[in-house]
This record gives sequence, structure tokens and C-alpha cells, in this order.
Amino acid sequence: MDLPYLFMRANPGDLGARPVVQAPFWESPDIFILAGVAPDAAPETPPALGQVGLAGKPNTLYAHVWNFGKAAAQEVLVEFYWVNPSLGIDASSVQLIAQTTTSIGARGSGHSHVIVKCPEAWTPTFVNGGHECLLVRVWDNPSDLPGEPKFDASWNRHVAQRNIHVAQPDATPMMMRATPGAATLAAKPALTQPLLLQIGRLYGESAQVKVERVSPPAMPWLQLHTGQRGVFPTMATPTGVPSLTPLGPAGGGTPSGPSAGQRDVNVDGQQIGFATSDAAPGPGEAHVYRVSASQNGHVFGGYTVVVVG
Repeated sequence: MDLPYLFMRANPGDLGARPVVQAPFWESPDIFILAGVAPDAAPETPPALGQVGLAGKPNTLYAHVWNFGKAAAQEVLVEFYWVNPSLGIDASSVQLIAQTTTSIGARGSGHSHVIVKCPEAWTPTFVNGGHECLLVRVWDNPSDLPGEPKFDASWNRHVAQRNIHVAQPDATPMMMRATPGAATLAAKPALTQPLLLQIGRLYGESAQVKVERVSPPAMPWLQLHTGQRGVFPTMATPTGVPSLTPLGPAGGGTPSGPSAGQRDVNVDGQQIGFATSDAAPGPGEAHVYRVSASQNGHVFGGYTVVVVG
């Protein structure tokens, strides 16, 4: 049809078809951060693509928006949001940062995709021990409206989601560990404390949350972080296992009890902690973990944790 067809990518090969067949859909390559720089001092395009936000500092966000339609989109609204670390996102959990407008040419026009800078700074607090999630929504008024579900990046091509936590452990490779009658050197842990994640709305059904280790090349977003196409950190040698804490009420402290690789969730208002007993990766290495939540075999949310050496 001779209409705009706006979308933001869920993965590098995304052409806008929905639902996203293969998870994860929360590692969008189309949301960028310029760390520690306010928008009025930031360039119109990001100088680096794989940065992460600085807590307590102004950060500038960018969105890469595409139009595969046969008509130009003259009144494109771009909305930037943040969300507390969560495996499921809905309208009750998003926090608007700012919105702005742009125009995008038709497919084949030479102007069918644009970089849009958020006009207001994002100052994250990294609550609950982890980074907030980022979400961008786009549409053209009136020819390509935002659609439903409003904030579900797996079903709605107008929505992009970035649920990525990049951590860098202490550069010191060893730490002191107390033993009976002595102190010994031990390898630094990959994470010093669990990363707390809210589960999200279940809408009356149970959900399953699981964690898995993946190789760095299985996370295409890492090419943005290295700054080189096809270049990934080396997979760090597993020395432990990734795990999930028991469930606890959202907003509470870290739930205590035995860890497991999978949890069943039956009520709303819950959170879970991700932890790993792996040692910190060496220089040029990385551990990559994905936590995902599903219902009836359909993945409805997730969070990716990268620990880089």
C-alpha cells in the first residue's frame, strides 16, 4: 500500500515483520546512549554506538527509525521511555523521558531511515542494583498509528526495547578470602551481588523464568560495544553457573534461599535476582547471560547481562 511503514529493529536482520519469531527482542540495535553528555552539548548523531548510561549523570539517547513504506512519513512522533529493570513491560511501568518529531522519506528515497536525538537528558539512578530498561515508540500521524500492544516490542514494530546490563568487574584479578587461620587469594567474582529484575504483569496466568549462558557472538548487539562489525569478545571460561534467587515481592530486598536455573511465577508483583558464581572474565573476554520469562511457550520478556573483562 502507498503508506508509511515505520519500525525499529529488534535485531540486525529485522525487516519489520511481527511477532518476532526468535527471542531475544530486547537487544535492539536501534537505541543508543551518549554517556555523561546532556542533549544540548551532544551531536545530532551518536559518536559511539555501544555505550551504557552513567548513573546520576545526564545521558543523551538516540533512536534509529526506519520507513519501509512507499510513502513518506511527514509527522513522525518519537517517544523515549525508561523502565525499572523488568522482564515484562506494560503501560503501568513506563516513564516518559521526552518526545520529539521528525520526518522520514519513502523507501528508496535515500532518506528512509533517520537518527533522532532525544531532546531531554536521561539521568538514570540504576535502582535495585541494575540498569534501567530503555524503550522507544514511533508512529506517523495519521497514516501509521502506534498500534497494539502499546509497549510490546515482540508484537509491535513501532516499539524497540533495550534491556541490557553491561558490567565491568574490578580490574584487580584476585581478592582476599578469609580461611580458618589464614587469608588466601581468590579469583574476583563476575558479579558481586545479584541483579534484581521485576517479573511484570502475568494477566492471570503462570510464567516460567529461566537463565542461560550464551556465547558473545550469539548477542549481535556486542558488535556495537566493540565498535567493529563481526568482532566480539572471547567467551570467558565458565568457572561457575548462572542462577536465579527465589521470588520475592517487587521493591523488596534480595530474596534469600537456594538458587536455581528456572523459577515458576504464579502471582503478580514479584521480583527475582540473577546471580552467577563465575569468576570475572579476563581482558578481551566476556560472560553473556540471558534471563527470559515465558507463558505457554511464548517469551514475553527478558534481560541480558554482559560482564566484560
